[in-house]
Amino acid sequence: MNIMISKSLFFRSLSYSLILSGCILGILEFSNSPIAYSQSRYCNIGSLPEHPGNYKLRGSLFLKKELFQDALNCFEIALQDDRGQQDPELWNNHGLALAGMKRFEEALISYDRALQIKPGAKFVDRVQPLAQQEDYYLWWFNRGTALVDLQRYREAITDLDKALKIKSDSGFVWFFRGLALFRLERYEEARISYRRSVLLSPNSPYNIKAKHLFSVQDYVVYYGEAEAKSRLGRYKDAIQAFDRGQSIRRNNPNLKFFLSNVDESTYENYIEGIRSLEQGNYTQALNAFDRIIASNPNHANVWDVKADTLVALKRYPEAIKAFDRVTTIEPDEYPSWYKKGNALREMNRDAEALQSYQKAIILSGGGFAEFWHNQGLILQKQANYEMAINVYKRSLKLGTFWGGVDRIDTQYGLAASLYAVGRYRESSIELEKVLKENPQYKQGLELRKLLQQI
Repeated sequence: MNIMISKSLFFRSLSYSLILSGCILGILEFSNSPIAYSQSRYCNIGSLPEHPGNYKLRGSLFLKKELFQDALNCFEIALQDDRGQQDPELWNNHGLALAGMKRFEEALISYDRALQIKPGAKFVDRVQPLAQQEDYYLWWFNRGTALVDLQRYREAITDLDKALKIKSDSGFVWFFRGLALFRLERYEEARISYRRSVLLSPNSPYNIKAKHLFSVQDYVVYYGEAEAKSRLGRYKDAIQAFDRGQSIRRNNPNLKFFLSNVDESTYENYIEGIRSLEQGNYTQALNAFDRIIASNPNHANVWDVKADTLVALKRYPEAIKAFDRVTTIEPDEYPSWYKKGNALREMNRDAEALQSYQKAIILSGGGFAEFWHNQGLILQKQANYEMAINVYKRSLKLGTFWGGVDRIDTQYGLAASLYAVGRYRESSIELEKVLKENPQYKQGLELRKLLQQI
């Protein structure tokens, strides 16, 4: 556990920096405060006025560099001011500095002070925006991870669940929830949390599966990753994750298997079916999946990979029925809704496909680029160009989930839709972005000719 304690702050610091990235950091020229700041702590803000906002900004820079004592000094000076005491983010940052020094009990007190301040509070280092309800998910998360460090796992889960009520699509929160559940030997729930973590952050720049974050016996983290990567169609990654988890199981035979309703050999057969699917042996894969389903008709993972296999064989009506089984058993797993939408689109069942994509967008907390792009294709086909324009714009702002859609294609779809509604200047601007990236983009060159005629 000690290894995990020393590293878990990385996630809290990274999450904090993500929140901070939306702020305008700079030198704040406030009037001199009437507060007489104590010199018991030292924080060099240079020639800036002694305002709590300047001390908070300086402390935040130290916090990013993991200079926790220096950060704490600055935050404590800022908290001597009444204005600082009304800033929930300042209390949160104060808690992060304490947690970085492994003073977790004191960090909890600071997080509590942050959570006692209601949304709408002012930040001392900027005028806008005010504290929003969504900001508070981070402070519940930080409190929960401090409890994980203190090995108070049941309390940690309570706080992490409060964070998820505010922001259900945070991969960080789901991951730490899995850590706490595993330590309570609630393995099946831990596996679901780990899987959700990967599904919500499939292309995350952070490596939430870093070995030093969890117990060497935590094989469930790899099995959860294997299931998630299978849902994403990344079968090689799924097999690799499973092999890691299985290796841990073999070296720790005293650990009980995480699934109570499926024996271990059935799970291994499921992975063997994925191996066949990844190798293109579709008939062999289907046979393996059907054998499992015969004895485990509610095994959602197997129904999902069976549907993928049927899609690969272009047996779309059967694939849609298989995806329906998945979404009946696990209605909140958005990858199956997205893949079902793709199968429906192949059959020109466009209205149903749009509904399926929309369901995936809602369940994933806003969706990924492909979800919106594929909606745009259907809307463009239906000559609903204004809506297609909005959808393509949304797609361009998001990261990719599946990897099967190139940004340049979305850019072209936007340019073509703008042309269709007579917004020629905007269309030309978007088209030039396409041709700058690929001067030989065939459809783009044809659209340029049409624009030149106008």
